[in-house]
Amino acid sequence: MKEVLMREHFGPFLADGDLGNKFRFCTLEPLWSRHDLMVFDFTGVTNLSDSFANACFGSLAEDHASEFVSKVRFKNCVPLIQSSLSAAVNAGLTRGERLVAS
Repeated sequence: MKEVLMREHFGPFLADGDLGNKFRFCTLEPLWSRHDLMVFDFTGVTNLSDSFANACFGSLAEDHASEFVSKVRFKNCVPLIQSSLSAAVNAGLTRGERLVAS
């Protein structure tokens, strides 16, 4: 299991989609194959932009649709963050499933 403390990387507001994309490719992708479970802890994070959520977690869900749900957990999310993550992940999974089906 790998736990990622989001506030340590970005502070209380995860706002920049470009940083989310960079974090996904430079930090998360190298960890993906080495861990069976990845836990993202949002303790101390008060806000999350749709841009960040889509760039980081939506695209991760899209590219790893077959294992994302069993491998990723989010914890300590305020309702606003939970809502943004849910929308981004659901959209990413839908795109990923379409790619697999085609």
